[in-house]
Amino acid sequence: MKKTLLVEIGTEELPAKELRNLSLSFSKNIIHELDLHKIKYGNIISYATPRRLALKIENINPFYTKKSIKKKGPSISYAFDHNNLPTNSALCWAKSCGIDLKEAKRMKNNKGEWLYYETNVKKENVDIIFPKIIFTSIKKMNTYTLMKWNNNKFKFSRPVRNISVLLDNKIVPVNIFDVHSDRILRNHISFKNPKIIIKNANEYPDILFKHSQIIAHFNSRKAKIKKDAEFVVKKINGNLYYPDILLNEITALVESPTVLIGTFDKKFLTLPHEILIHIMTNNQKYFPVYDTNKKLIPYFIFVTNVQSCDLKYVITGNENVLHARFTDAKFFFKNDQLKKIEEYLPSLKNILFQKKLGSLYEKTNRIKSLITWIAPLINANLKYAIRAAILSKCDLNTNMVFEFPEIQGIVGMYYAINNEENKEVAIAIKEHYQPKFSGDQLPSNLISCALAIADKIDTLSGIFGIAEYPKGDKDPYALKRTATGIVRIIISKKIKIDLKKLLIKSTNLYKKIIDKKLTINLVLQFILERCYSFYHLQGYNIDIVQSVLSCKLTQLVDIDARIKAISYFKKLNTYRPLVLANKRICKILKKSEKKTYENINFNLTKEKSEIILLKKIENLNIILPDLLLKKRYKEALLNLSNLIDPIESFFNSVIINHKNPEIKINRLTILYEIKKIFLNIADFSYLNDY
Repeated sequence: MKKTLLVEIGTEELPAKELRNLSLSFSKNIIHELDLHKIKYGNIISYATPRRLALKIENINPFYTKKSIKKKGPSISYAFDHNNLPTNSALCWAKSCGIDLKEAKRMKNNKGEWLYYETNVKKENVDIIFPKIIFTSIKKMNTYTLMKWNNNKFKFSRPVRNISVLLDNKIVPVNIFDVHSDRILRNHISFKNPKIIIKNANEYPDILFKHSQIIAHFNSRKAKIKKDAEFVVKKINGNLYYPDILLNEITALVESPTVLIGTFDKKFLTLPHEILIHIMTNNQKYFPVYDTNKKLIPYFIFVTNVQSCDLKYVITGNENVLHARFTDAKFFFKNDQLKKIEEYLPSLKNILFQKKLGSLYEKTNRIKSLITWIAPLINANLKYAIRAAILSKCDLNTNMVFEFPEIQGIVGMYYAINNEENKEVAIAIKEHYQPKFSGDQLPSNLISCALAIADKIDTLSGIFGIAEYPKGDKDPYALKRTATGIVRIIISKKIKIDLKKLLIKSTNLYKKIIDKKLTINLVLQFILERCYSFYHLQGYNIDIVQSVLSCKLTQLVDIDARIKAISYFKKLNTYRPLVLANKRICKILKKSEKKTYENINFNLTKEKSEIILLKKIENLNIILPDLLLKKRYKEALLNLSNLIDPIESFFNSVIINHKNPEIKINRLTILYEIKKIFLNIADFSYLNDY
């Protein structure tokens, strides 16, 4: 009879931004362990709230098959003598297996034949193996924050307070984090009685909702919040526009959500709306409300986890908190502007960029030098680009950014606008931090792009220069995101800039980088790795990406053009025969121990197919340079296709390993010349012929 297994881990408040990842990781690990132990099961449902991670596994087989290690015995030649009688070696092996030698099987492979034995299938109750499965699954969970509590040696995202493991109505004995499993579930935080007693695994999660209105299923809770918020906002003829990431975070903060609406004073609408929206979404986790023209209006939607009879008190409390926040913002916004934004520049000397790399003032000077070199290359206005570089970090020493660090750049933009700076300069102050995350918007103008590249490449050069680059999963300076930002900006905006030259300029601005050549190579490799990930996420064929990246190119726009050209060419009928021809050439050259000539000796070419092939090579060497110079890689590949038939004819009618060593070397030289032609576009040896 199949059963239901429940596993719930009750914790202190879990990090809202990690909750979904923790839940998915736990579920994935459990599934992996069940499959590993060949335990049959039906539907698996995961649950996640701020104070619990849980799984309910339905129709689980109460027994699992346990097999002993397969035992390989002596080879047949050692197991039996010339009279086919078992040797002492075979008998001892059979005894160690606990079997009669007649029960042994024979196993063959290309090295010979051996005695072999596998124990019979043995059935065990699943509750015997579950403690190990659960512990292993928890141990392997992906989490960015780990902590210790009490005196136990284990680490987890937050302190674990209870563990409930039930197989139908039976408690499965588990001891993890020095916490023993029982049938006690954590109650809602607002209830005096902290415990809910569950008798049977099948009662979950209904017992939580019935007892305390807890919605354990993340997506169900999310759907309720969304539905209720849309219902409430219609009462005031308002509209909601919010990213899904905000809804996920709010869902992760509550167990039994109640959606309410609050108001704030209209006078605050005189502040830049981006600042108000940031405070509501990032600081307070509220939904801003807009009119039909997508303009902010003095309302906000919030979700409370408090179960209260007096909801007016809850609304007033949230309104007071937001009022205080907005009042601070208004004061800082006004007070900061008693000085011009440029006047904050000298004070950047007192703010560290990185303790080994100096202050933000020094970083600003390096960015200024870099943008002086970058701007003319990309046709950005040099005067305004330099001005943007000088002002780029000035807002970091304002009271507004000190209070609300996440709106750095946004604050600088508004202060620059109020100081009547050029509009593109002001926008660049905000946008040079973009993209901040996957899917974030890119800088909108050339000055913003130039400033973003300068700032990001300076960070990469400096941190790599002092060997503080990412190691394993640790990336404290978010360098992967920084490098990905450079890749996205350059490729999407088609900015023709040589990364190696850029890095030479950047590293030369640092006095503390000792091995500049090593730093340049490390950063270049790091950026190209991000480039690989960039194309992989977009669904490009990995073999094509690798074939181009292996050529060690340093212009991302050039890399992009080649990848797209080969992706187009892959759809044509000539792709496969050209790739196969290249593979055959590479295979022959790899096997050959003979060195090739520096140039083809035409006096040694006698066969008709050789002469035809050489003419094609000569024609390509005339046509290709201009096409490659103009980055017309599609046309170049189509011209390469003209080699298919001559190469095939060459292989069919010519013996490469000619008895005359000079002719042999010359024919290898012909193949090497063809290989070099291919390498002008990509390393075709990485490409699959399908």
